[in-house]
Amino acid sequence: MASAQAESAASVVAFVGRRNELAQLREEAGRTRVLAVAGRPGSGRTALARRLVEEPDVAAERPVHHLSLAAPDPARRLADQLGLPRPSGLLGAEGAEQAAREALRTHLAESPVVLVLDDVPAEDAAATVEALLPTHPDALTVAVTQGPLTGIPDVRPCVLGGLDYTAARELLAWLAGDTRVVVDPVAAQGLAETVACHVGALRLLGGWLAARPRASVSDALQALRAVPAVPRPAAPPPSEAARSEAAQPEAAQNLVGQSVEGGTVPPMPAYPPASPPAPAAPPAPPRGAQRTDDPLRRAFDLVHSELGANARQLLRLATLVPGAVLDERGAAALVGCPTAAAGSLLASLAGQQLLQEETGGRYRLPRSLTPLLVALREDTDKPAAVELARARWLERQVRLLTSCLVRLAPEQAPPDPEVPPAALRFRSAAEAFAWLDTALPELLLAVADAEQAGGLDGLVTRLATALVRVLPVWGEAVGRPVTVELYTLHSTVQRLARRSGQPRREAAALVNLGDLHASAGEHARAMERYRGALAPARAAEDHVAVGRILEATAGAYRASGDLVRAVDFYGRALTLRRNRKERADEARLLARLAAVHSAQGRHADALREYRAAVALHRKLGDESGAIGAILGAARVQELGGNAEAALRTQREALEAARRLGPRLEALVLLRLADTLERAGDQAGARVQREQAAALDVG
Repeated sequence: MASAQAESAASVVAFVGRRNELAQLREEAGRTRVLAVAGRPGSGRTALARRLVEEPDVAAERPVHHLSLAAPDPARRLADQLGLPRPSGLLGAEGAEQAAREALRTHLAESPVVLVLDDVPAEDAAATVEALLPTHPDALTVAVTQGPLTGIPDVRPCVLGGLDYTAARELLAWLAGDTRVVVDPVAAQGLAETVACHVGALRLLGGWLAARPRASVSDALQALRAVPAVPRPAAPPPSEAARSEAAQPEAAQNLVGQSVEGGTVPPMPAYPPASPPAPAAPPAPPRGAQRTDDPLRRAFDLVHSELGANARQLLRLATLVPGAVLDERGAAALVGCPTAAAGSLLASLAGQQLLQEETGGRYRLPRSLTPLLVALREDTDKPAAVELARARWLERQVRLLTSCLVRLAPEQAPPDPEVPPAALRFRSAAEAFAWLDTALPELLLAVADAEQAGGLDGLVTRLATALVRVLPVWGEAVGRPVTVELYTLHSTVQRLARRSGQPRREAAALVNLGDLHASAGEHARAMERYRGALAPARAAEDHVAVGRILEATAGAYRASGDLVRAVDFYGRALTLRRNRKERADEARLLARLAAVHSAQGRHADALREYRAAVALHRKLGDESGAIGAILGAARVQELGGNAEAALRTQREALEAARRLGPRLEALVLLRLADTLERAGDQAGARVQREQAAALDVG
């Protein structure tokens, strides 16, 4: 409840002074399908867009969805928001994104929605927005962008600049309190002028005042004026061709190269002026900040310079986290402090408008401040310190995922997991799932970012492995397939293992990728993965993995219909198991090899393998396995045209099953009934089914 109130208050503060723009957008919303809220980062454009769609006449009982385009795979994330089913097949990230676009195109043509597209990239903005644009005539899209959307028809822009002085004073009053602003209106106006009424800069100054109850607005103005002005990046110089073209008179530029009375007009010669021109009088400086100043940077420098060392370090290191989203656990890992101290630090930074508080105890770094803090991190922190902070954060996420899995699916947790401290434990399964559901997008991005950064391959592999364990649990709870995410994670582990020279782990990742292809029915791709896993498994002398790969390859050949190669690979796997004295695996492979022989019509070979499997199962004391092999032999006899022998074999299996319990006995009775029915003995089949039903095993 408190976090929701804080979020609502933050929205009101950011929205102060945009009433005219809100009225304009409300009016345009009824006449167009695309609204563009354009402005620099920190101008309050996102707050205005969110405030607009909260208006009852704008939403008009249509569902409202917010989507940030700063993260990858926007179509997939929007499809998940809308509750659209994910594709059941195995697709790569690009294929899944394309499938999501097609599903969105169909859904958004039939259902009216209000869509807020935030953080539209400056490059190729129109194409990015158009790929997600609803086509329903009653739909509305609000695009938050830095530049125009010239490629989209019927777009109505609203360009945001600085606030007027009244709104600027109102914003300061909301943040710092009415009293100090009311008693010193001149200083408040001077403060607003100095930062050109920039919304983001005013918020930082209001936070600076809020953190210093004894400071006056005049104190803030004096402190701000003491901060050196920071120039904006200079525009690139004009090219040589542009300078030479500009140096010629306009009339000459229009005629150069043209033919006049049979001749070509040459360029006009340049004559030096008779006397140097008098310097033009400089224009009067504008009120407030100079046009070359960066008001946001100036206000940030003031606030940042008076922070403590831990607070400055946390802000810099927050740029390492995907999305720059922190909670107290992650913040504590970044700066190496207790969790409670990190929570107080986050709350203090949010009070000074350096972080934006969200629900669930999460804080987000404003995108307008991210470039400034990245530059500070690169200039201040040593690479080793940055790598250590990233390693601590990754290790903290691994431990949280393990703790989460212990709550949600303890049977799938790693054996004997380390008991985490109280701050890293979840009190209930509901709390663990809420954390996982919220943090999962950033965790998946963290794997890709850390892989690209390099240097922490072991930790990245551990994080990916923990996600592989927990993702199926999350997918089952929300009813969504997670094959794309699993495929991406296994691919990452495979690349990291190859980069780190770990053939055993590389082989395991390739086998997992092959299993995903096989479960999706892509047997050719599965065989490629399995064959690719053989070399690293043999290099690591991992005979268990080699046996599993050979068996999986045989299964893929069998599923694809290539029974000859299936027999070959089952035979290789069988030889390996025999040489290693792995009798249980040998018995299982004998039965699978017999089934392939039977599918080929080689009934004598199939019977031989089944009988060998029966003998080995009984030698191992596995009577249920022996019964399964006996039933397989009976089926081969029936397929070979010897129904009487098949019935005798099944009765042998029935006698053995009666010693093991009613469930297995009922199964054999049903198999016996099927055989009798195919042989034409309907009465005998009915008797066997009745006996199976009388056992009452479900």
